[in-house]
Amino acid sequence: MKNSILSILFTGLFIGTSFAQIPKLVTSVEGIKEYSLPNGLKILLIPDAAQSNVVVNIVYNVGSRNEGYGETGMAHLLEHMLFKRSSKFSEIKKAIADKGAEANGTTFYDRTNYYEILPATDENLKWALEMEADRMVTSAILQSDLDKEFSVVRNEFEIGENNPSSVLWERIVSSAYLWHNYGNSSIGSKEDIERVKATSLKNFYKKYYQPNNATLIVGGKFDEKRTLDLVSKYFAIIPKSKQIIESTYTVEPAQDGERFVELKRNGDIQYVGMAYHTPSFSDKEYAANNALISILTNNPSGVLYKALIETKLATGVSGFTLTLKDPGFSYFECEIPKDKDLMTTQNAFLQTMNEVPKMIFTEDDLKRAKNELLKQFENTYNKTINLSIALTENIGAGDWRLFFIDRDNVEKLTLADIQNVAKKYYLQSNRTWGRFVPENNAERVKVSDTPDIAVLTNGYKGKALEANKATFETSVTNILKTTETGKLASGGQYALLEKPSKGDKIEARFLLRMGDEKSLEGKNLIADLTAKMLKLGTKTRSKKDINDQLDQYKTTINVQGNVDGLYIGISTDKNNLNNALALLKDILKNPIFDASEFEKMKLETKSGLEANKSEPQSLVSDAIGKTTVLYPKSHPYYSQTSDEKIAELNTITLDDLKKYYNDFYNGNNSKIAFVGGLDKKIIKIFLAETLDNWSGKFAYTRIPTQYFEINAYNNTIQVNDKTNAIVLGKINLNIGMNEPDYPAVDMANELLGGGFLSSRIPQRLREAEGMSYGAGSFVSGNGIDKTGSWGIYAFFNPSFKDKLDNALKEEIQKALDKGFTKVEFDASSKSWLQQRQTMLGTDEFLARQLREYLDENKTFRDYSDYENKVKALDVDKVNAALKKYFDMKKLVLIYAGDFTKK
Repeated sequence: MKNSILSILFTGLFIGTSFAQIPKLVTSVEGIKEYSLPNGLKILLIPDAAQSNVVVNIVYNVGSRNEGYGETGMAHLLEHMLFKRSSKFSEIKKAIADKGAEANGTTFYDRTNYYEILPATDENLKWALEMEADRMVTSAILQSDLDKEFSVVRNEFEIGENNPSSVLWERIVSSAYLWHNYGNSSIGSKEDIERVKATSLKNFYKKYYQPNNATLIVGGKFDEKRTLDLVSKYFAIIPKSKQIIESTYTVEPAQDGERFVELKRNGDIQYVGMAYHTPSFSDKEYAANNALISILTNNPSGVLYKALIETKLATGVSGFTLTLKDPGFSYFECEIPKDKDLMTTQNAFLQTMNEVPKMIFTEDDLKRAKNELLKQFENTYNKTINLSIALTENIGAGDWRLFFIDRDNVEKLTLADIQNVAKKYYLQSNRTWGRFVPENNAERVKVSDTPDIAVLTNGYKGKALEANKATFETSVTNILKTTETGKLASGGQYALLEKPSKGDKIEARFLLRMGDEKSLEGKNLIADLTAKMLKLGTKTRSKKDINDQLDQYKTTINVQGNVDGLYIGISTDKNNLNNALALLKDILKNPIFDASEFEKMKLETKSGLEANKSEPQSLVSDAIGKTTVLYPKSHPYYSQTSDEKIAELNTITLDDLKKYYNDFYNGNNSKIAFVGGLDKKIIKIFLAETLDNWSGKFAYTRIPTQYFEINAYNNTIQVNDKTNAIVLGKINLNIGMNEPDYPAVDMANELLGGGFLSSRIPQRLREAEGMSYGAGSFVSGNGIDKTGSWGIYAFFNPSFKDKLDNALKEEIQKALDKGFTKVEFDASSKSWLQQRQTMLGTDEFLARQLREYLDENKTFRDYSDYENKVKALDVDKVNAALKKYFDMKKLVLIYAGDFTKK
């Protein structure tokens, strides 16, 4: 009743204020149009006729940079609270879940944003715009909601605290900044999070959540006039805030000497990190600094890679700078196995960075870095949904057009620009890593102030753009009609779905099946390592050449191997398709298996496995596998622990990988799918030349999966000094996806914990009792065999273990005893179908699904057939399936975390 009254008052307060308030066109740059309303709201429209989804993303110019003393984490906590309730929407998370939207909210230093991705219909767009307008100024910030939510946010904080690398970054950055809020993590202080009151949070909300402090983005497929009318209808009635939002003015002084941080916590991998103060995103020198980071860290041509990885002192090195409004920082980190001497690697890292101001870079270095950065730009720009969300960072940094201006700056880069930033910013006195060194004549670095962004962007038009007007109906009928399938002489199968896509982007997915149960015994880790070697050099290309050409051709190739086969993912575009496929052919057919790269890969793999040994999430996963997947050790599907993999890794030789490649790799049982702006002739020639006449020693015979009858089992794994705990549960199901009951089992999972936050488990553990940041369930079924599983999970503070265990079991038992209601079932079914429609609008999903259907001897008609089976269900059938298959006497629960602290 209160919500209804509030809605009436809200509408009455602003009635008449939206008269003739039509959004005014401000500017247009490369397909993006900016409009504004008299109340100050900025509107960006990014139409893409090739899309079948629409995204609504609203960005507020407020983040942790705007927080005051005792308010750390307030912007982030407020983000959580805006998913609670507003005047028209009493349960926002449920409303999102019922719509089947892909949705999220995020907070960072300079901005907060909220977005929803949905199938492109007028109803969905209207709903998203109305919801965002309503919660902009009528969200209820209630102390009762906050009392539950703060522990959820605290758990999110604790999840991050489990990662030594992330914590080291926070400690270093906080030491690098004495005064500016960039020194504070955007998730905030745990103490501030726990103590903030709803009244303070509401004041923060009223100040910053206003139309004149927001940018609304609509991207994807929509009618522009209709969209502007809807924006005017819902947002123009909100008056411009009378409260002045003061610009922040804190300037970080020049650092006056090297600083040092030491972090001691439980873990198995050592890290060294370092930060340098560097320019804001709008500064012209940002592009040069970003390119320098690429040059320094490039794998394998970067000086840091050569100094640390090739020498086997470290197993990983990385670097980045952030898109920030004020002068920010660049961060570098290397990962060191625990059996390596930390001091030796640390000294090599520091010495290499000390040499940066004196280094001489080459035109090849510059070209390589520019190719990498411009590839990143193209990959973002040509995926409209991603672009609509990515612009959040540019808006936070001052203006969305900075996205293009940075691209322009990258294109104009010279070697002199790189040399300048190397000499200017990479001084020891500007570095924070660990140790303070007093110097009488210390050098000072003064980072330029943020430029006048209004002057910088005024009149900016960007490059000429050819409009994309092609459309594609993402219905199963149209997908079936448009997809061309065929068979190669070798027996391989392909599916080619030619459809419009921005920038003629192409997504492709490959699966090369190989071997049989006997020949693949004990080969899982070897299969994984063999696949990893493919991109590390061929007979005609070095690893460096491969990486350089991937950037040059704006192409990504991912390769993963296991005993199920070789999985390959490609993302490219029509202009670069021929070069991308030639590169893939070389990688597949001509790997060189370089001994030096093999040793580096083994070290890196070992480091990753050792890191898992102290991670609760990895430990529970290993334990669940050992308890529920009971294949004998000789079987290809045997479940190995991290320790077992490390022991096996030490025995594997390069000859083992060469033999595996020669014995098993073949093109006879390949399943390939391409989606996007295709050139079918080029693809067919490539497939024939690459996969025909390519056979291995062992013919492929599918390995069936087995059902294992497992009784209930509970176990707790103690992991010292971990602030976040996890529980993972599993029931083995004697049912596959082809069984008549499976759709009902699928929907039972959706209602119990598989849906968004409106399903029962997350509602209880997160929403009602605030014990977990993330909790839910999942179900899987084999597409051929009569095997499957149901799983549950929750992240939580270890102190909640007993309470969470009781709540979790109680919620499952309650569903088993009383069943779900028709209202619940109807809402979940609608949401589930919306999610399925949203997935059809993603080319990556289409390519993966087409490949899977080829592998299972199905067609895309199975997609709609399965939906029809779900539509034919009723709540009684779902409740019956729940009782039949979700047997608590078969539930295995494994907990991991530090449960000794009280």
